[in-house]
Amino acid sequence: MKIFLRQNKKAFAEISICKIFEGVAILAASYFLVEFIDAASIEILVLFFVAMAARFLISATCARQILKLSTAIQNAVRKKLHAEIFNQEIASGELLTLTFETVQTLEDFFVKVLPNVFAVIVLLPLFLICAVFVDWITAAILLVTLPVSPLILYLIGKATAEKNSRAWLELQNLNSDFKEILAAITTLKMFNRIDAAAVKLKSTSEKSSAATLEVLKLAFVSSFALELITTLSIALVAVTLGLRLISGTVEFDAALFLLLIAPEFFAPIRKLGVMFHVVISAKMAVERLQKFLEIKSVKVSATEKLRLPPEISLENVSYAYPQKKSPVLKNLNLKIPAGKITAIVGESGRGKSTLLKLLAGLILPTGGEIFFNELPTSKMQRESLFSKVAYMPQAPTLFDAALSENFSMFEQLDVTELKKFLRELDLKLDLNSKQKISRGQLQRLGLIRALLKNSSLIILDEPTAGLDFETESKVLKLLKENSSRRTVIIATHRQAVINFAENIIEL
Repeated sequence: MKIFLRQNKKAFAEISICKIFEGVAILAASYFLVEFIDAASIEILVLFFVAMAARFLISATCARQILKLSTAIQNAVRKKLHAEIFNQEIASGELLTLTFETVQTLEDFFVKVLPNVFAVIVLLPLFLICAVFVDWITAAILLVTLPVSPLILYLIGKATAEKNSRAWLELQNLNSDFKEILAAITTLKMFNRIDAAAVKLKSTSEKSSAATLEVLKLAFVSSFALELITTLSIALVAVTLGLRLISGTVEFDAALFLLLIAPEFFAPIRKLGVMFHVVISAKMAVERLQKFLEIKSVKVSATEKLRLPPEISLENVSYAYPQKKSPVLKNLNLKIPAGKITAIVGESGRGKSTLLKLLAGLILPTGGEIFFNELPTSKMQRESLFSKVAYMPQAPTLFDAALSENFSMFEQLDVTELKKFLRELDLKLDLNSKQKISRGQLQRLGLIRALLKNSSLIILDEPTAGLDFETESKVLKLLKENSSRRTVIIATHRQAVINFAENIIEL
C-alpha cells in the first residue's frame, strides 16, 4: 500500500493545504461571530457569512480531491489484484473477497475517514496554537483531555480486531460456497441437489451475518464511549471558563471564542468514533491486501536481456489441472524457433490449448521450466511477460463496450491500422456501437486484437475454426504480412494452417 500512497504525494499535499484553509475559515467565522455579539454591525455579519461560506466551499473542494484520490488508489489496487487472477496459489473465494468487499472497504475509509484524519492532523494543532495565544489554561485543558479519546479507541480496537478477522473469514467462506454452487449448478440440478446446496448457502450466510453483527455491536459501543468522553471534555472547558468568567480572570470575548472552537476541536475525534468500525475494517483490509500488493524484487536483467522475437524452450514441462490425478502434459521437451510461424497439431485432448496457456503465462507449470531465450519465465515479472505476449483463445471475449474498445482492449487505439485490418478481413462493423457479431466475426476480432497489441510473441488457439476457405485464406494472408520479427504459435486442426506454418510440432 505504501507505494500507492507515495505515488499520490501531491494529492495528500493539496488536501492538507485545503484543511489548513478550512481551519483558518473556522477561526475567522468564530472571531467575527464574537465581534458581532460584542458590537453588532452589518459589516461584521457579512464577514461572518463570508467566512462560513468559504469554510463549506473549501470543505467541498477537499471532499472532491479525496474522492479523486480514492478512485485512483482503488484502480491501482484492483489492477494488481487482477494480475494475480492466474496465480494458482490464491483461492478463488479469497480473490473475490479481496477484489470486491475489501477494496470497497478502502473506499469507505478514504471517503468517510480520511477527511477526519486530515482534520486531526491539521486542525487540532492549529486550534490548539490559537487557544494558547488566547488563554493558555483552556489550551492546557484541551491538551490534557485530548489523549483520553485515542486511548479508548485503542482499547476497543484490540477487542474488535479478532471479531473483524472472523467476520472476514466467514465472508470469504460465503463467497467460496456461492462460487462453487454457481459453477456446479447444472450438476446439482441434474441430481436434484439444489435444495441441499441452498441449505448450505443459507447456513454460511447466517454465520457471516452473525459475525458482522458482533463487529457492529462493538462499533456502536465505541461511538457511544467517544461521544461521552468528548462531550465531558467540552463541558469541562465550558464550566472552567464560566467559573473564571465570574471570578474575572478571563475576558468575555476570549471565553466566548474558546467556547466556539472547543466543539470544533473535538469534532474530528467524535466523527472518527462514529466511523471507528470503518477504521478497523480498513486496517484489516490493508493487512490482507499487503501480500498481494508487494512488488516482488525481480532482477532487471531478466527482462532487459530478452531478445525479440523470443526462442522458446520447454524442459520436462508437466501440467495437471487442480483436483485431477493424471496430467494433461507430462515431461514435455520441445523448442519453438524464433521469428517463425509454428503450428501445434495433435488430436483433441492432447493438451494443445493447455500448452498455449502455459506459453502465455496464464497458468504455471506443475513441473519443469519454460525458457524465453534461455531465461526462465518463472523468474520474470508477470507484467513483463504479459507485455510480450498476445494471446487469442478459442472463444475470444466480447466485452460489454463499443467494438473499438473491444479491439483496443481499452488501451490507445491505432485507428488507421485497425481499419486496414478490417478491410483485409472483409469486416464491416460500426466501431462506435455495441452490435452483436457472429462467431466468425468474433474469431477475426480476436486475431486483429492480438495483432494490434504489437507483441513479439503471438499465440493463437484455432484462429480459423469455423471459417470458410476464402475467409481462412484472408486470415492467413494477414497473419503472414504481420508476422515479421515475431514468433507466432498456432494450435490448429486445419490442414490449410498446417501447410501455411513454417514449423510443425505434433503432440
